[in-house]
Amino acid sequence: MQRTLVSAMGLVLLSLAPANAQEVEVRKPVVTPVAPAKLSEVFFKTVPDSLEDLQEIERQVTSLTEKAIHSTVSVRVGDAQGSGVIIDNKAGYILTAAHVIGLAQKDATIILHDGRTLKGRTMGLNRGLDAGLVKLIEDAEVDISKLTAAKMGDISQIKTGEWVMATGHPNGYQAGRPPVVRLGRVVTRKKHLLQTDCTLIGGDSGGPLYNMQGEVVGIHSRIGPSTSWNFHIPVSAFQDDWEKLVSGDMWGAKPLGQNAVLGVNGETTDQGCKVTGVTRGFPAEIAGLKENDIIYQLNDEKITGIEQLAEVVQQYKPGQTVQVQLTRDGKSMSFEVQLAARD
Repeated sequence: MQRTLVSAMGLVLLSLAPANAQEVEVRKPVVTPVAPAKLSEVFFKTVPDSLEDLQEIERQVTSLTEKAIHSTVSVRVGDAQGSGVIIDNKAGYILTAAHVIGLAQKDATIILHDGRTLKGRTMGLNRGLDAGLVKLIEDAEVDISKLTAAKMGDISQIKTGEWVMATGHPNGYQAGRPPVVRLGRVVTRKKHLLQTDCTLIGGDSGGPLYNMQGEVVGIHSRIGPSTSWNFHIPVSAFQDDWEKLVSGDMWGAKPLGQNAVLGVNGETTDQGCKVTGVTRGFPAEIAGLKENDIIYQLNDEKITGIEQLAEVVQQYKPGQTVQVQLTRDGKSMSFEVQLAARD
């Protein structure tokens, strides 16, 4: 995801020989209890009301940052990129978003926080809830058991207004830059969805959302036009269907290859959708779109923002050609773009 919104798309795909339930060790993740009593009172206030409160928040976040960064990874398939989080360094399991994975049994490159790379394999995915699983492949040079793994939290304890921390690779992995940390609060909590105001952009998809105990409570899924429109898959989506995910099952929604993709990240502006990133090798880059272009029309549809651009793109099928109208440095330009499949 990026979802360009073209669905916050990160895309992970790893492959080797097909795996089945008998070949894979099923290790259901342990859910540790949340212990709110260990947190400072500031985390239970509606808003911080003093410099001391802000300093206490800073201390707590700082204490969690190193481990959170070390367990966050980049997931790459070809030139497409997303994020993920290691939650088991024995079996090598990584949580990510289903739209990042695309399909089971695909090859992927996993990039650690310090730039080291590992191979992996996509496991199962629940497209309906956007939950996906990746398994690291044993490596002669990197001891997987020594990697930092994050614990999974108890989603039933999450409350609206709770402080949370997001990590990921905005705009994809960048050499020399560790995963980026952002702080926010839970805006809405539903059974299969968390909404926060943690600032996310394309490339963050599949990355982890932490509570203030440093436990993963969600995985970044969809990114909206405003800072409060960021949606995460609760870790319960993984916990409830763990055996199916490990066995390589795919279920829910239609295959991602039936969806069209343009290949841009963007943000809503008064003029339309400002391109904040162009995914290498995707239709937008091939056609000549660039960062900072402002898309204001696609065929006969006026474009009012990133969310609406994603909806318009989804009206078309992979392989169809569309006319994209945009402004670049104040000049109007038109590009013919052949949409591709997201798979």
